[in-house]
Amino acid sequence: MKKVLLIDSGSGGVNILKECVKVCPYCDFLLFCDDKNLPYGNKSVELLQQITIENLKNIQKFFPFDIVILACNTLSCTCLERVRAEFENIIFIGTVPAVKPALEKWQPNEVLVLATENTIKNNILINKNKEVVCKSVNELAGLIDQNLDNLEGLKPFLQKNLGEMSKPKAIVLGCTHYLAIKPQLRQVFGGDVEFFDGANGVARRLSHFVFDDEDAKATTPNFQVQIVASGNENMLPVFWWWYEKDT
Repeated sequence: MKKVLLIDSGSGGVNILKECVKVCPYCDFLLFCDDKNLPYGNKSVELLQQITIENLKNIQKFFPFDIVILACNTLSCTCLERVRAEFENIIFIGTVPAVKPALEKWQPNEVLVLATENTIKNNILINKNKEVVCKSVNELAGLIDQNLDNLEGLKPFLQKNLGEMSKPKAIVLGCTHYLAIKPQLRQVFGGDVEFFDGANGVARRLSHFVFDDEDAKATTPNFQVQIVASGNENMLPVFWWWYEKDT
């Protein structure tokens, strides 16, 4: 059984984990929620690389992972190549904003990318399509973690920060935390808006590395899930509750 580590600053990793278990329930999963260093979105590239490499080395001592999923758009666009060079024998899978599928259906000026400052700055596809509207709300990831049991309470914040924007046809959720607030975003932007995110793409990518051949897909699903946090231990029950919710 492949040992798969997912790493993010909080509940965004839970959203990716749910999809990975759904699509590829054949692994020993460990989700590392680095809430100690939340948020990632406004930290320098150098600091993010330092934090991520240190975390990976520490986790490897008790969970010898085969595959690492950077379940965070910010980490993926700032650290992916660096960690691949540092851990040459490990498979790394990044999470990227689903800009490409959004642009295949909608015009660039009809697409809104909600992401952190670092993701918007460092994502190649975003920078190639200057007509795509981008909005960074760095504190939103932390607010989502703090309000997982009452996401409706974020509506005033979302209305204040996003309510005056032009209504897009599509929204790219460029932060894995934002998958949690689709209902609230629909209330701000209208019920017809279409969402795009990278969760399913990450899960399908994982399945390519897990299945050695077609016969492996016929095996009985067998997986284990662990969740650990780097900072506030009181967040662990919250992350578990969010994982089990609607699962």
